[in-house]
Amino acid sequence: KNNLKYITKIIHPLIRKKLDSFIKKNKKSKIVILDIPLYLENKLNKKKDILIFLQSSKKDIFKRLVKRKNYDKILIDKFQKLQLPLENKKKKCKYIYKNDFKKNTAKKYVMYILNDILK
Repeated sequence: KNNLKYITKIIHPLIRKKLDSFIKKNKKSKIVILDIPLYLENKLNKKKDILIFLQSSKKDIFKRLVKRKNYDKILIDKFQKLQLPLENKKKKCKYIYKNDFKKNTAKKYVMYILNDILK
């Protein structure tokens, strides 16, 4: 736990700085899409943000994690304990979609959301 606190004190300011820089760079854009792990947990969200929850089965998530080069089950378990419960995250999201890890499905969801937001 102490190591994690130490790492977070170093990493989070860097992440916030990059996030702020990215948003400033794209401030003229109508929409900015971010994919940030622990976005809610680190209180990065703002009231005007539109949150999207991509729901995946535990089995699918596990299959993808195991394929990672530095997969470490103990570390993954610790990180999962830091996350908000999925139901809490879903409540904060405007859109909830099933993630099937296919590009065509993702494009369809993005188009639906863009049409909904920009109308």
